[in-house]
Amino acid sequence: MLRDSARRFLADTGGAGRLRRLRETETGFDPQVLRAMAGQGWLGVLVSGERGGLGLGLAEAALLLEQAGRALAPEPAGASIVAAAALDACEGTEDLLAGLVAGESLVVPAVAADGGGIRARPAAGGRVVLDGSCTGVVAAGAADAMLVGAAGPDGPLLCHVEAGADGLGIAPRRTVDGASFADVAFAGVAARPLAARRNRGFGRPAALRDGLLVAASAELLGAMDAALEITLEYLRTREQFGRPLGAFQALQHRAVDDFTRIAGTRSLLFRIAGGDGDIAPAMAAALKAHASDSALRVTKSAIQMHGAIAFTDEHDAGLYLKRAMTLAAWLGNPAAQRARYAEAML
Repeated sequence: MLRDSARRFLADTGGAGRLRRLRETETGFDPQVLRAMAGQGWLGVLVSGERGGLGLGLAEAALLLEQAGRALAPEPAGASIVAAAALDACEGTEDLLAGLVAGESLVVPAVAADGGGIRARPAAGGRVVLDGSCTGVVAAGAADAMLVGAAGPDGPLLCHVEAGADGLGIAPRRTVDGASFADVAFAGVAARPLAARRNRGFGRPAALRDGLLVAASAELLGAMDAALEITLEYLRTREQFGRPLGAFQALQHRAVDDFTRIAGTRSLLFRIAGGDGDIAPAMAAALKAHASDSALRVTKSAIQMHGAIAFTDEHDAGLYLKRAMTLAAWLGNPAAQRARYAEAML
């Protein structure tokens, strides 16, 4: 029911045609649609009921984000969902959390792919000062605040930074699919450190990053599934030499290979998302590596099976490949994730 509701909601927003329009805008997404997602309860899906959320689990969040991937929704839903879960896991964040869950403010995570890059030093009044940089922060230019993972004197810290803070530099850049990311620099930026209220959850930088990897993998699953779906429809209806393309065995075998990659990704995603407890870092890395590799293969296969028409910007197949390219590279490409997996397993 949750999946079907999300699919109907996203179908009403416009799909690929909306993405083509929004990639030319400054933000690259529609804030009204993000607020509508909040109205549907999406942004609070991982937030406890006593703090205004739905109190559901990562499997339900993955279902929503899979549909976002299918619809090529450009809104930073995954980043917002995981950021809300991180705020829920921290003490004294009710004021910050309420605005995010309601869609009234946008808070995005800023965590480095390798877990480093930003340092925190103590300041007066229980604050900290941040120095360093972080690349690939989603929707940073449109955000009201960021959740920053930093290395503190006593260990990793999760910090809240307001947009427009002194010393904060944001350099927006567009990805191949038109999404708005940014490279963010911190030069003596005052920040509020957040204290995790429990040992479990996303209130720690490493756990926050692993949550983002799972969110990206869910969107990759949706993108490759939709790419195969439109390809199968094309194979059923397009004829060559008096026969549907789907009648040719070589294309049947390719489609089956693509299906198995999708099924393998879905199985791994929901096995991890449906687990009890925190995500194991090795498994988050393995999932992101597998989902990225599979999505790139399936969306490239969709281009090839469509033939020359898929190379045009007007055809949707290319949009799915571009989305796969963006998400596969975010927070570490497949090679980087395999290296993380190997390190975690040592």
